[in-house]
Amino acid sequence: MLELAAIYSPLSQLTLAPVYGSIPSSVFHHEITAIIVLLALTRSSIFSRFMPAQVEYYIPILASSIPLIQTFLFKYSTELGVDVGPIITEGLTYYPLLLLSTYSAARVLLDAKIDQYLHASMGSTILGLSTYGFFVLVRSKSAFLISQLFAYSATVTRVSLQCIIGALFTILSPSKLSLLAIPAMIHTTWFNPHFMSPHTDALANTTLQASQWNLLERAESNTGYISVLENLNAGYRVLRCDHSLLGGEWLITDERRRQGITTSEPIYSVFEILEAVRLVETPHSNVPDGEKSALVVGLGIGTAPKAFIAHGIDSTVVELDPKVHEYATRYFDLPENHTAVLEDAVSWVQNASHNAVKQYDYILHDVFTGGAEPLPLFTDNFLRNLRSLLTPDGVVAVNYAGDLDDSSTKQIVNTINLAFDRQCRMFRDSEPSSERGDTDFLNMVVFCKNSAVGELKFRAPVEADFLGAVLRRHYLAPKDKLELKFPTEEEMQDYAVQTLTVDNLGGFEKKQVESAKKHWKIMRLVVPDFVWELW
Repeated sequence: MLELAAIYSPLSQLTLAPVYGSIPSSVFHHEITAIIVLLALTRSSIFSRFMPAQVEYYIPILASSIPLIQTFLFKYSTELGVDVGPIITEGLTYYPLLLLSTYSAARVLLDAKIDQYLHASMGSTILGLSTYGFFVLVRSKSAFLISQLFAYSATVTRVSLQCIIGALFTILSPSKLSLLAIPAMIHTTWFNPHFMSPHTDALANTTLQASQWNLLERAESNTGYISVLENLNAGYRVLRCDHSLLGGEWLITDERRRQGITTSEPIYSVFEILEAVRLVETPHSNVPDGEKSALVVGLGIGTAPKAFIAHGIDSTVVELDPKVHEYATRYFDLPENHTAVLEDAVSWVQNASHNAVKQYDYILHDVFTGGAEPLPLFTDNFLRNLRSLLTPDGVVAVNYAGDLDDSSTKQIVNTINLAFDRQCRMFRDSEPSSERGDTDFLNMVVFCKNSAVGELKFRAPVEADFLGAVLRRHYLAPKDKLELKFPTEEEMQDYAVQTLTVDNLGGFEKKQVESAKKHWKIMRLVVPDFVWELW
Protein backbone atom coordinates (compact mmCIF):
# COMPACT_ATOMS: atom_id res chain seq x y z
CA MET A 1 0.00 0.00 0.00
CA LEU A 2 2.80 2.39 0.84
CA GLU A 3 4.50 1.57 -2.45
CA LEU A 4 1.33 2.26 -4.44
CA ALA A 5 0.84 5.54 -2.58
CA ALA A 6 4.43 6.50 -3.45
CA ILE A 7 3.90 5.68 -7.13
CA TYR A 8 0.75 7.79 -7.09
CA SER A 9 2.70 10.89 -6.00
CA PRO A 10 4.28 11.71 -9.41
CA LEU A 11 1.18 10.36 -11.14
CA SER A 12 -0.98 12.87 -9.27
CA GLN A 13 1.35 15.64 -10.38
CA LEU A 14 1.10 14.47 -13.99
CA THR A 15 -2.69 14.59 -13.93
CA LEU A 16 -2.57 18.21 -12.72
CA ALA A 17 0.01 19.37 -15.29
CA PRO A 18 -2.36 19.81 -18.29
CA VAL A 19 -4.61 22.06 -16.19
CA TYR A 20 -2.17 23.90 -13.92
CA GLY A 21 1.26 23.29 -15.44
CA SER A 22 3.94 21.02 -14.04
CA ILE A 23 5.81 23.69 -12.05
CA PRO A 24 2.85 25.36 -10.26
CA SER A 25 1.45 21.90 -9.47
CA SER A 26 4.65 20.92 -7.69
CA VAL A 27 4.70 23.84 -5.23
CA PHE A 28 4.41 22.44 -1.68
CA HIS A 29 3.64 18.92 -3.01
CA HIS A 30 6.73 17.26 -1.53
CA GLU A 31 6.43 19.22 1.71
CA ILE A 32 2.78 18.24 2.22
CA THR A 33 3.40 14.58 1.36
CA ALA A 34 6.34 14.50 3.80
CA ILE A 35 4.17 15.86 6.62
CA ILE A 36 1.35 13.40 5.93
CA VAL A 37 3.61 10.35 5.67
CA LEU A 38 5.68 11.17 8.76
CA LEU A 39 2.63 12.00 10.88
CA ALA A 40 0.79 8.86 9.80
CA LEU A 41 3.84 6.71 10.51
CA THR A 42 4.83 8.22 13.84
CA ARG A 43 1.44 9.28 15.21
CA SER A 44 -0.82 6.47 14.01
CA SER A 45 -2.24 6.03 17.51
CA ILE A 46 -3.73 9.51 17.33
CA PHE A 47 -5.28 8.85 13.90
CA SER A 48 -6.71 5.55 15.15
CA ARG A 49 -9.26 7.50 17.24
CA PHE A 50 -10.84 8.83 14.06
CA MET A 51 -10.32 5.97 11.60
CA PRO A 52 -12.76 3.07 11.00
CA ALA A 53 -11.60 -0.37 12.05
CA GLN A 54 -11.08 -1.69 8.51
CA VAL A 55 -9.83 1.53 6.94
CA GLU A 56 -8.03 -0.32 4.14
CA TYR A 57 -11.40 -1.37 2.68
CA TYR A 58 -12.17 2.26 1.86
CA ILE A 59 -8.90 2.95 0.01
CA PRO A 60 -9.91 1.24 -3.29
CA ILE A 61 -13.10 3.33 -3.40
CA LEU A 62 -11.15 6.56 -3.00
CA ALA A 63 -8.40 5.52 -5.44
CA SER A 64 -10.94 4.61 -8.12
CA SER A 65 -12.86 7.85 -7.58
CA ILE A 66 -9.92 10.23 -7.96
CA PRO A 67 -10.22 10.65 -11.77
CA LEU A 68 -13.94 11.41 -11.34
CA ILE A 69 -13.27 13.97 -8.60
CA GLN A 70 -10.52 15.61 -10.67
CA THR A 71 -12.79 15.89 -13.70
CA PHE A 72 -15.25 17.83 -11.56
CA LEU A 73 -12.63 20.05 -9.87
CA PHE A 74 -10.80 20.91 -13.11
CA LYS A 75 -13.89 22.77 -14.30
CA TYR A 76 -13.25 25.29 -11.51
CA SER A 77 -9.53 25.74 -12.20
CA THR A 78 -9.94 29.36 -13.26
CA GLU A 79 -11.90 30.24 -10.11
CA LEU A 80 -9.48 28.32 -7.88
CA GLY A 81 -6.44 29.85 -9.56
CA VAL A 82 -2.96 28.56 -10.11
CA ASP A 83 -1.83 29.24 -6.52
CA VAL A 84 -4.38 27.21 -4.54
CA GLY A 85 -6.01 25.13 -7.29
CA PRO A 86 -3.40 22.33 -7.26
CA ILE A 87 -3.37 22.19 -3.45
CA ILE A 88 -7.18 21.99 -3.19
CA THR A 89 -7.37 19.37 -5.95
CA GLU A 90 -4.78 17.13 -4.31
CA GLY A 91 -6.28 17.90 -0.92
CA LEU A 92 -9.50 16.24 -2.06
CA THR A 93 -7.86 13.40 -4.01
CA TYR A 94 -4.27 12.30 -3.49
CA TYR A 95 -3.57 13.55 0.04
CA PRO A 96 -6.48 11.60 1.62
CA LEU A 97 -5.36 8.51 -0.32
CA LEU A 98 -1.82 8.99 0.97
CA LEU A 99 -3.01 9.43 4.56
CA LEU A 100 -5.19 6.29 4.52
CA SER A 101 -2.52 4.19 2.81
CA THR A 102 0.28 5.31 5.10
CA TYR A 103 -1.88 4.91 8.20
CA SER A 104 -2.76 1.35 7.12
CA ALA A 105 0.91 0.56 6.55
CA ALA A 106 1.83 2.03 9.94
CA ARG A 107 -0.81 -0.08 11.67
CA VAL A 108 0.56 -3.26 10.08
CA LEU A 109 4.09 -2.34 11.16
CA LEU A 110 2.91 -1.66 14.73
CA ASP A 111 1.03 -4.96 14.85
CA ALA A 112 4.21 -6.71 13.73
CA LYS A 113 6.02 -4.98 16.65
CA ILE A 114 9.10 -4.40 14.50
CA ASP A 115 10.05 -1.40 16.61
CA GLN A 116 10.79 -3.62 19.62
CA TYR A 117 13.93 -4.83 17.86
CA LEU A 118 15.17 -1.25 17.51
CA HIS A 119 16.47 1.26 20.02
CA ALA A 120 14.28 1.21 23.14
CA SER A 121 13.41 4.91 23.23
CA MET A 122 13.74 5.67 19.52
CA GLY A 123 12.21 2.55 17.97
CA SER A 124 9.06 4.11 16.55
CA THR A 125 10.95 7.17 15.29
CA ILE A 126 13.60 5.07 13.55
CA LEU A 127 10.92 2.88 12.03
CA GLY A 128 8.97 5.92 10.84
CA LEU A 129 11.98 7.63 9.29
CA SER A 130 13.24 4.48 7.56
CA THR A 131 9.77 3.79 6.17
CA TYR A 132 9.58 7.37 4.95
CA GLY A 133 12.95 6.84 3.26
CA PHE A 134 11.45 3.85 1.45
CA PHE A 135 8.52 6.02 0.34
CA VAL A 136 10.83 8.72 -1.07
CA LEU A 137 12.94 6.13 -2.89
CA VAL A 138 9.93 4.53 -4.58
CA ARG A 139 8.49 7.93 -5.48
CA SER A 140 11.70 9.13 -7.14
CA LYS A 141 12.19 5.92 -9.12
CA SER A 142 8.57 5.71 -10.23
CA ALA A 143 8.64 9.25 -11.68
CA PHE A 144 11.26 8.11 -14.21
CA LEU A 145 9.61 4.75 -14.88
CA ILE A 146 6.22 6.33 -15.62
CA SER A 147 7.74 8.53 -18.34
CA GLN A 148 9.38 5.43 -19.83
CA LEU A 149 6.02 3.62 -19.83
CA PHE A 150 4.49 6.48 -21.83
CA ALA A 151 7.21 6.09 -24.46
CA TYR A 152 6.87 2.30 -24.49
CA SER A 153 3.13 1.97 -25.07
CA ALA A 154 0.43 4.31 -26.39
CA THR A 155 -2.17 2.55 -24.24
CA VAL A 156 -0.42 3.61 -21.03
CA THR A 157 -1.66 7.06 -20.03
CA ARG A 158 -1.99 9.09 -16.85
CA VAL A 159 -5.61 8.14 -16.32
CA SER A 160 -5.15 4.46 -17.26
CA LEU A 161 -2.39 4.27 -14.64
CA GLN A 162 -4.79 5.78 -12.11
CA CYS A 163 -7.24 2.96 -12.94
CA ILE A 164 -4.52 0.32 -12.63
CA ILE A 165 -3.45 1.58 -9.21
CA GLY A 166 -7.11 1.64 -8.10
CA ALA A 167 -7.40 -1.99 -9.19
CA LEU A 168 -4.21 -2.94 -7.33
CA PHE A 169 -5.52 -1.33 -4.14
CA THR A 170 -8.65 -3.47 -4.56
CA ILE A 171 -6.53 -6.62 -4.88
CA LEU A 172 -4.62 -5.70 -1.71
CA SER A 173 -7.80 -5.00 0.26
CA PRO A 174 -10.60 -7.15 -1.19
CA SER A 175 -14.04 -6.57 0.30
CA LYS A 176 -17.64 -6.13 -0.75
CA LEU A 177 -17.18 -2.40 -0.25
CA SER A 178 -14.97 -2.41 -3.36
CA LEU A 179 -18.13 -2.79 -5.42
CA LEU A 180 -18.79 0.86 -4.65
CA ALA A 181 -15.81 1.72 -6.85
CA ILE A 182 -17.50 0.30 -9.98
CA PRO A 183 -19.57 3.42 -10.81
CA ALA A 184 -16.45 5.60 -10.62
CA MET A 185 -14.52 3.21 -12.88
CA ILE A 186 -17.36 3.19 -15.42
CA HIS A 187 -17.43 6.98 -15.42
CA THR A 188 -13.65 7.16 -15.95
CA THR A 189 -13.50 4.73 -18.86
CA TRP A 190 -16.69 5.85 -20.60
CA PHE A 191 -17.47 9.47 -19.68
CA ASN A 192 -14.13 11.00 -18.64
CA PRO A 193 -12.60 12.96 -21.57
CA HIS A 194 -9.15 12.60 -19.99
CA PHE A 195 -9.25 8.83 -20.51
CA MET A 196 -7.81 8.22 -23.97
CA SER A 197 -9.90 5.98 -26.20
CA PRO A 198 -11.79 6.46 -29.48
CA HIS A 199 -15.01 6.90 -27.50
CA THR A 200 -13.65 9.52 -25.06
CA ASP A 201 -11.81 11.30 -27.90
CA ALA A 202 -15.18 11.70 -29.61
CA LEU A 203 -16.73 12.77 -26.30
CA ALA A 204 -14.08 15.47 -25.83
CA ASN A 205 -14.60 16.66 -29.40
CA THR A 206 -18.35 16.92 -28.90
CA THR A 207 -17.75 19.52 -26.21
CA LEU A 208 -14.89 21.22 -28.03
CA GLN A 209 -16.67 21.47 -31.37
CA ALA A 210 -19.66 23.12 -29.72
CA SER A 211 -17.28 26.04 -29.12
CA GLN A 212 -15.56 25.79 -32.50
CA TRP A 213 -12.54 23.78 -31.38
CA ASN A 214 -11.44 20.41 -32.70
CA LEU A 215 -9.06 17.79 -31.29
CA LEU A 216 -7.10 16.12 -34.10
CA GLU A 217 -4.85 13.81 -32.10
CA ARG A 218 -3.37 13.44 -28.64
CA ALA A 219 -0.87 11.24 -26.84
CA GLU A 220 1.26 10.89 -23.74
CA SER A 221 4.95 11.43 -24.26
CA ASN A 222 8.19 11.88 -22.36
CA THR A 223 7.81 15.67 -22.05
CA GLY A 224 4.09 15.79 -21.26
CA TYR A 225 0.59 15.48 -22.65
CA ILE A 226 0.85 16.33 -26.38
CA SER A 227 -2.15 17.24 -28.52
CA VAL A 228 -3.00 18.96 -31.80
CA LEU A 229 -6.01 21.29 -31.74
CA GLU A 230 -7.74 23.51 -34.25
CA ASN A 231 -9.70 26.68 -33.65
CA LEU A 232 -12.36 26.37 -36.34
CA ASN A 233 -13.71 29.88 -35.86
CA ALA A 234 -10.42 31.79 -36.09
CA GLY A 235 -8.85 29.22 -38.40
CA TYR A 236 -5.59 28.15 -36.79
CA ARG A 237 -3.95 24.96 -35.52
CA VAL A 238 -1.77 24.60 -32.40
CA LEU A 239 0.53 22.03 -30.82
CA ARG A 240 0.05 21.72 -27.08
CA CYS A 241 2.26 20.27 -24.37
CA ASP A 242 0.59 20.15 -20.92
CA HIS A 243 -0.37 23.75 -20.07
CA SER A 244 1.67 25.47 -22.79
CA LEU A 245 1.66 25.88 -26.56
CA LEU A 246 4.69 24.82 -28.58
CA GLY A 247 3.51 26.76 -31.62
CA GLY A 248 0.71 27.17 -34.10
CA GLU A 249 -0.13 27.99 -37.70
CA TRP A 250 -2.92 29.79 -39.49
CA LEU A 251 -4.96 27.46 -41.67
CA ILE A 252 -5.10 28.29 -45.38
CA THR A 253 -8.79 29.03 -45.83
CA ASP A 254 -10.65 30.38 -48.88
CA GLU A 255 -10.76 33.79 -47.22
CA ARG A 256 -6.98 33.81 -46.71
CA ARG A 257 -6.40 32.69 -50.28
CA ARG A 258 -8.40 35.71 -51.42
CA GLN A 259 -6.07 37.83 -49.26
CA GLY A 260 -3.08 36.37 -51.10
CA ILE A 261 -2.01 33.98 -48.31
CA THR A 262 -1.11 30.70 -49.97
CA THR A 263 1.51 29.27 -47.61
CA SER A 264 1.52 28.34 -43.93
CA GLU A 265 2.06 31.19 -41.50
CA PRO A 266 2.85 30.89 -37.76
CA ILE A 267 0.47 32.46 -35.25
CA TYR A 268 3.48 33.64 -33.19
CA SER A 269 5.86 36.13 -34.79
CA VAL A 270 8.80 34.98 -32.66
CA PHE A 271 9.34 31.91 -34.85
CA GLU A 272 9.82 34.12 -37.93
CA ILE A 273 12.08 36.51 -36.03
CA LEU A 274 14.35 33.54 -35.29
CA GLU A 275 14.84 33.12 -39.03
CA ALA A 276 16.58 36.52 -39.07
CA VAL A 277 19.72 34.65 -38.06
CA ARG A 278 20.16 34.33 -41.84
CA LEU A 279 20.13 38.12 -42.16
CA VAL A 280 23.13 38.74 -39.88
CA GLU A 281 25.97 40.11 -41.99
CA THR A 282 29.13 37.99 -41.96
CA PRO A 283 32.18 37.71 -44.25
CA HIS A 284 30.44 34.68 -45.82
CA SER A 285 27.00 36.23 -46.28
CA ASN A 286 27.30 35.84 -50.05
CA VAL A 287 27.78 32.06 -49.82
CA PRO A 288 24.63 30.38 -51.23
CA ASP A 289 22.24 28.83 -48.69
CA GLY A 290 22.68 25.49 -50.39
CA GLU A 291 26.26 25.40 -49.10
CA LYS A 292 25.34 26.20 -45.51
CA SER A 293 24.16 24.13 -42.55
CA ALA A 294 21.95 24.80 -39.55
CA LEU A 295 21.40 23.21 -36.15
CA VAL A 296 18.00 23.61 -34.49
CA VAL A 297 17.75 22.78 -30.77
CA GLY A 298 14.06 22.36 -29.91
CA LEU A 299 11.54 21.73 -32.67
CA GLY A 300 8.05 22.90 -31.67
CA ILE A 301 5.95 22.87 -34.82
CA GLY A 302 9.08 23.39 -36.94
CA THR A 303 8.43 26.86 -38.40
CA ALA A 304 12.08 27.93 -38.56
CA PRO A 305 13.45 24.52 -39.66
CA LYS A 306 10.87 24.46 -42.47
CA ALA A 307 12.13 27.84 -43.64
CA PHE A 308 15.76 26.71 -43.51
CA ILE A 309 14.95 23.59 -45.50
CA ALA A 310 13.00 25.70 -48.03
CA HIS A 311 16.10 27.86 -48.48
CA GLY A 312 18.14 24.72 -49.20
CA ILE A 313 20.09 24.79 -45.93
CA ASP A 314 21.27 21.41 -44.63
CA SER A 315 19.32 21.23 -41.35
CA THR A 316 19.73 19.11 -38.22
CA VAL A 317 17.02 19.13 -35.54
CA VAL A 318 17.65 18.02 -31.94
CA GLU A 319 14.35 17.30 -30.20
CA LEU A 320 13.83 15.37 -26.97
CA ASP A 321 10.22 14.36 -27.63
CA PRO A 322 9.61 11.95 -30.55
CA LYS A 323 5.88 12.68 -30.43
CA VAL A 324 6.54 16.39 -31.03
CA HIS A 325 8.60 15.48 -34.09
CA GLU A 326 5.89 13.12 -35.31
CA TYR A 327 3.12 15.70 -34.96
CA ALA A 328 5.23 18.50 -36.49
CA THR A 329 5.69 16.27 -39.54
CA ARG A 330 2.10 15.04 -39.75
CA TYR A 331 0.13 18.18 -38.90
CA PHE A 332 2.49 21.10 -39.61
CA ASP A 333 4.17 19.90 -42.83
CA LEU A 334 7.72 19.61 -41.54
CA PRO A 335 9.65 18.22 -44.54
CA GLU A 336 11.41 14.92 -44.09
CA ASN A 337 14.65 16.01 -45.77
CA HIS A 338 16.41 16.92 -42.53
CA THR A 339 18.46 15.10 -39.92
CA ALA A 340 16.39 14.34 -36.82
CA VAL A 341 18.20 13.70 -33.55
CA LEU A 342 15.62 12.57 -30.98
CA GLU A 343 17.81 12.86 -27.90
CA ASP A 344 18.46 15.04 -24.89
CA ALA A 345 20.10 18.20 -26.20
CA VAL A 346 22.46 18.64 -23.23
CA SER A 347 24.24 15.32 -23.72
CA TRP A 348 24.08 15.47 -27.52
CA VAL A 349 25.60 18.96 -27.73
CA GLN A 350 28.28 18.00 -25.22
CA ASN A 351 29.25 14.91 -27.21
CA ALA A 352 29.14 16.80 -30.52
CA SER A 353 31.27 19.55 -29.03
CA HIS A 354 33.92 17.14 -27.77
CA ASN A 355 33.95 15.08 -30.96
CA ALA A 356 34.06 18.19 -33.18
CA VAL A 357 32.53 16.25 -36.06
CA LYS A 358 30.62 19.15 -37.66
CA GLN A 359 30.15 22.87 -37.33
CA TYR A 360 27.11 24.91 -38.36
CA ASP A 361 26.66 28.30 -39.97
CA TYR A 362 23.43 28.88 -38.05
CA ILE A 363 22.17 27.59 -34.71
CA LEU A 364 18.67 28.11 -33.37
CA HIS A 365 18.10 27.54 -29.67
CA ASP A 366 14.34 27.43 -29.04
CA VAL A 367 13.28 25.27 -26.11
CA PHE A 368 10.24 25.66 -23.90
CA THR A 369 8.16 23.13 -21.99
CA GLY A 370 6.06 22.84 -18.85
CA GLY A 371 5.47 26.58 -18.58
CA ALA A 372 9.16 27.44 -18.23
CA GLU A 373 12.49 27.10 -19.94
CA PRO A 374 14.51 23.92 -19.26
CA LEU A 375 17.33 25.53 -17.31
CA PRO A 376 20.13 23.01 -18.13
CA LEU A 377 19.98 24.31 -21.71
CA PHE A 378 20.84 27.83 -20.56
CA THR A 379 23.86 27.19 -18.37
CA ASP A 380 27.16 28.79 -19.33
CA ASN A 381 28.61 25.32 -19.91
CA PHE A 382 25.89 24.31 -22.37
CA LEU A 383 26.09 27.64 -24.23
CA ARG A 384 29.87 27.35 -24.54
CA ASN A 385 29.49 23.84 -25.94
CA LEU A 386 26.86 25.16 -28.34
CA ARG A 387 29.15 27.98 -29.45
CA SER A 388 31.90 25.48 -30.26
CA LEU A 389 29.56 23.97 -32.86
CA LEU A 390 29.44 27.26 -34.79
CA THR A 391 31.69 27.98 -37.75
CA PRO A 392 34.11 30.88 -37.12
CA ASP A 393 31.61 33.27 -38.73
CA GLY A 394 28.53 31.44 -37.48
CA VAL A 395 25.51 33.04 -35.82
CA VAL A 396 23.15 31.78 -33.11
CA ALA A 397 19.62 32.87 -32.23
CA VAL A 398 18.30 32.04 -28.75
CA ASN A 399 14.63 32.36 -27.82
CA TYR A 400 13.96 32.93 -24.13
CA ALA A 401 10.55 33.49 -22.56
CA GLY A 402 10.26 35.37 -19.28
CA ASP A 403 9.74 38.69 -17.55
CA LEU A 404 12.74 40.97 -18.01
CA ASP A 405 12.02 42.58 -14.63
CA ASP A 406 12.68 39.23 -12.91
CA SER A 407 16.17 38.71 -11.56
CA SER A 408 16.37 35.18 -13.01
CA THR A 409 15.62 36.48 -16.53
CA LYS A 410 18.33 39.12 -16.20
CA GLN A 411 20.80 36.52 -15.00
CA ILE A 412 20.03 34.16 -17.88
CA VAL A 413 20.21 36.75 -20.67
CA ASN A 414 23.44 37.93 -19.03
CA THR A 415 24.69 34.34 -19.20
CA ILE A 416 23.91 34.20 -22.93
CA ASN A 417 25.60 37.55 -23.55
CA LEU A 418 28.77 36.58 -21.66
CA ALA A 419 28.95 33.12 -23.29
CA PHE A 420 29.34 34.94 -26.63
CA ASP A 421 31.67 37.65 -25.30
CA ARG A 422 28.96 40.34 -25.42
CA GLN A 423 28.67 40.03 -29.21
CA CYS A 424 24.87 39.90 -29.01
CA ARG A 425 21.73 41.92 -29.62
CA MET A 426 18.33 41.20 -28.06
CA PHE A 427 14.81 41.89 -29.37
CA ARG A 428 11.33 41.34 -27.98
CA ASP A 429 8.80 39.70 -30.30
CA SER A 430 6.07 42.33 -29.86
CA GLU A 431 5.25 45.57 -28.13
CA PRO A 432 3.89 45.46 -24.55
CA SER A 433 0.21 44.50 -24.34
CA SER A 434 -2.23 46.10 -21.91
CA GLU A 435 -4.11 42.76 -21.74
CA ARG A 436 -1.33 41.31 -19.63
CA GLY A 437 -1.71 43.87 -16.87
CA ASP A 438 1.44 44.53 -14.89
CA THR A 439 3.13 41.36 -16.20
CA ASP A 440 5.46 41.78 -19.15
CA PHE A 441 6.08 38.09 -19.83
CA LEU A 442 7.52 38.03 -23.33
CA ASN A 443 9.60 36.16 -25.86
CA MET A 444 13.10 37.58 -26.27
CA VAL A 445 15.27 36.60 -29.21
CA VAL A 446 19.00 36.99 -28.63
CA PHE A 447 21.24 37.03 -31.72
CA CYS A 448 24.95 36.38 -31.14
CA LYS A 449 27.84 35.96 -33.52
CA ASN A 450 30.91 33.81 -33.06
CA SER A 451 33.40 36.22 -34.58
CA ALA A 452 34.66 39.16 -32.53
CA VAL A 453 35.19 41.28 -35.66
CA GLY A 454 32.71 44.09 -36.26
CA GLU A 455 29.24 44.77 -34.94
CA LEU A 456 26.24 42.51 -35.27
CA LYS A 457 24.17 43.96 -38.11
CA PHE A 458 21.28 42.68 -40.22
CA ARG A 459 21.06 43.04 -43.98
CA ALA A 460 17.79 44.17 -45.48
CA PRO A 461 15.64 41.18 -46.45
CA VAL A 462 14.96 40.50 -50.13
CA GLU A 463 11.96 38.87 -51.78
CA ALA A 464 13.47 35.38 -51.61
CA ASP A 465 13.77 35.62 -47.81
CA PHE A 466 9.99 35.82 -47.40
CA LEU A 467 9.30 32.44 -49.06
CA GLY A 468 5.98 33.80 -50.31
CA ALA A 469 4.68 34.37 -46.75
CA VAL A 470 2.82 37.59 -46.01
CA LEU A 471 3.62 37.77 -42.30
CA ARG A 472 7.36 37.37 -42.85
CA ARG A 473 7.31 40.76 -44.55
CA HIS A 474 6.23 42.27 -41.23
CA TYR A 475 8.17 40.18 -38.70
CA LEU A 476 11.29 38.67 -40.28
CA ALA A 477 13.62 41.64 -39.87
CA PRO A 478 14.13 42.61 -36.18
CA LYS A 479 12.84 46.11 -35.50
CA ASP A 480 15.02 48.68 -33.76
CA LYS A 481 12.08 49.86 -31.63
CA LEU A 482 11.77 46.35 -30.18
CA GLU A 483 15.43 46.05 -29.24
CA LEU A 484 16.17 45.42 -25.57
CA LYS A 485 19.25 46.29 -23.60
CA PHE A 486 21.25 43.67 -21.74
CA PRO A 487 21.85 44.20 -18.03
CA THR A 488 25.02 46.23 -17.54
CA GLU A 489 28.01 45.04 -15.55
CA GLU A 490 27.16 47.61 -12.88
CA GLU A 491 23.56 46.40 -12.71
CA MET A 492 24.61 42.77 -12.34
CA GLN A 493 26.91 43.67 -9.45
CA ASP A 494 23.77 43.91 -7.32
CA TYR A 495 23.22 40.15 -7.71
CA ALA A 496 25.20 37.55 -5.82
CA VAL A 497 24.65 35.18 -8.76
CA GLN A 498 25.23 36.79 -12.14
CA THR A 499 25.16 33.78 -14.47
CA LEU A 500 23.47 30.39 -14.61
CA THR A 501 25.82 27.49 -13.99
CA VAL A 502 25.39 23.78 -13.40
CA ASP A 503 26.18 24.35 -9.72
CA ASN A 504 23.47 26.95 -9.07
CA LEU A 505 20.61 25.34 -11.03
CA GLY A 506 18.69 24.59 -7.82
CA GLY A 507 18.35 28.25 -6.89
CA PHE A 508 17.09 29.18 -10.33
CA GLU A 509 14.49 26.40 -10.32
CA LYS A 510 12.86 27.99 -7.27
CA LYS A 511 12.69 31.32 -9.10
CA GLN A 512 10.95 29.67 -12.04
CA VAL A 513 7.77 29.15 -10.03
CA GLU A 514 6.58 32.75 -10.34
CA SER A 515 7.51 32.83 -14.02
CA ALA A 516 5.52 29.63 -14.64
CA LYS A 517 2.50 31.12 -12.86
CA LYS A 518 2.65 34.20 -15.09
CA HIS A 519 2.83 31.95 -18.13
CA TRP A 520 -0.23 30.02 -16.88
CA LYS A 521 -2.28 33.21 -16.73
CA ILE A 522 -1.20 34.20 -20.24
CA MET A 523 -2.11 30.80 -21.64
CA ARG A 524 -5.61 31.20 -20.18
CA LEU A 525 -5.90 34.40 -22.25
CA VAL A 526 -4.58 32.77 -25.43
CA VAL A 527 -6.73 29.60 -25.28
CA PRO A 528 -10.10 29.32 -23.47
CA ASP A 529 -10.27 27.68 -20.06
CA PHE A 530 -12.38 24.72 -21.17
CA VAL A 531 -9.74 23.66 -23.72
CA TRP A 532 -7.12 23.33 -20.98
CA GLU A 533 -9.57 21.65 -18.60
CA LEU A 534 -10.73 19.07 -21.14
CA TRP A 535 -7.11 18.22 -22.03
